[in-house]
Amino acid sequence: MKPLRLGAMITALILAVVIVLIWKPWDAFNSCDAPKEYCALAAQLDQREGIDSTSVEHEITSVDAKDGNSSQASWTVKLDEHLAPEQAGDIAHWASSRIQAFIGQQSKVYSSIRFVVGEPQDSDVPNLALYPLDVSDSENVKEQIIQAFSLRQLGADSVGQRSAVAKDIQGMKALGRYAAEHDEPLSLRLEDSSLIFSSDQRLDPAEFDLALEAAALDAVDSAVFDSNGLSVHTTAEAGSEDTGRIKKWLANHAPLEQPVAFTLSNAGYSDVIEGWVGGKLPEELIARPARLPDNVAAWPQDPAAPACTENDLELALGSPDAALGSRYMAVYAKNISTAPCAVEGYPQVQFRNSQGQAQQDVSLAPMASIQSERVVIPAGESILSALKWKAMSTANDPDATTSLDIAAAAGFEPIELVPEVEGTATSLDILDGGEISQSPWLQALDGWPAPGTAGQQSPGARP
Repeated sequence: MKPLRLGAMITALILAVVIVLIWKPWDAFNSCDAPKEYCALAAQLDQREGIDSTSVEHEITSVDAKDGNSSQASWTVKLDEHLAPEQAGDIAHWASSRIQAFIGQQSKVYSSIRFVVGEPQDSDVPNLALYPLDVSDSENVKEQIIQAFSLRQLGADSVGQRSAVAKDIQGMKALGRYAAEHDEPLSLRLEDSSLIFSSDQRLDPAEFDLALEAAALDAVDSAVFDSNGLSVHTTAEAGSEDTGRIKKWLANHAPLEQPVAFTLSNAGYSDVIEGWVGGKLPEELIARPARLPDNVAAWPQDPAAPACTENDLELALGSPDAALGSRYMAVYAKNISTAPCAVEGYPQVQFRNSQGQAQQDVSLAPMASIQSERVVIPAGESILSALKWKAMSTANDPDATTSLDIAAAAGFEPIELVPEVEGTATSLDILDGGEISQSPWLQALDGWPAPGTAGQQSPGARP
């Protein structure tokens, strides 16, 4: 080859190298649009064995010429799906530490990190890809990644932040056993959402089995167990044989160690039945005799005392009171006869507005924790019945309660009483549809003013 031709070829080669170095065609394959130092860290993370890829998105969230811009950096670290759980946990912890240390050196940058596995799928949320395993960074990211990889190896269809989706019942059982054995809170569900179990504490095998059993019942469309208890939805109609059978199963099921509330809804959600599995109530709902204040001695129980007549009792109201969004008022009955007489049960109460019309659809329910007992009232002494309700807004419905018709017992003639504060009539924020809880007649109630000490108004006059 002639020297001239060789020289020309060398010159052309050198020129091509220079053009490539200036043009950098490999940049076309680099999808990192963040600042170069962010991209450099992502590239470094990619060198770690066990990390398939690292991407970072950087966005300026606010512009501040004086103090500097604020920005958001979103990192996605894709782990090798074949890693052992412990390996994956160690790598995630290492990557998190590197990113957090880097972000700590930046000014006004908020950072988020997610660890993913597998091939992404599109979601209903724009620009959000769904991965078979997707766990956000946290202080205990190593433990969460170990859990997520373990659940994936047990056959979970997808795994998220302390959550997993199972393909079938057998898979659900395997995930539940893992959570119980490892003393970890976990939310589990079947792919079709016909069974969902969520717990913010260690999975209780008895609760988990209850949910599994409920989901397997005929005519059950879905079973959900969470902090509110067990919710069962059926394909049956309200009042049908299937609905009755499921209700009976819930009521007769062996009670769990801790009481479990249930709701049973029918195909159209037109009827919702509530109760407690096995009939076991929590302590606060078990009716017991009311606790007397420490300085109050119980009145004698005289089996021979006659029942009070309406002429034996004089009714009055205590002043209404309020605290933390709740309202309180007591109804009093004084024995004005010359001998002891007895009452048992609840006063009959009707709430009326300023036009004298009865408030509609008011629910007056017994206080579940207080047991009704026979009270023998000594002559001249008074008993009380406590009323409690949540504050109701009168902004758009000023038709508040201004008077109450009260009878000491069923069948007695009611007496109109007007609530007062320091001798001045006042209204109560009890409107149509209000819900009020009511205690039975009691000698006294711990935490409530005794008769005569609560701004008690003058007794009502009989019609």
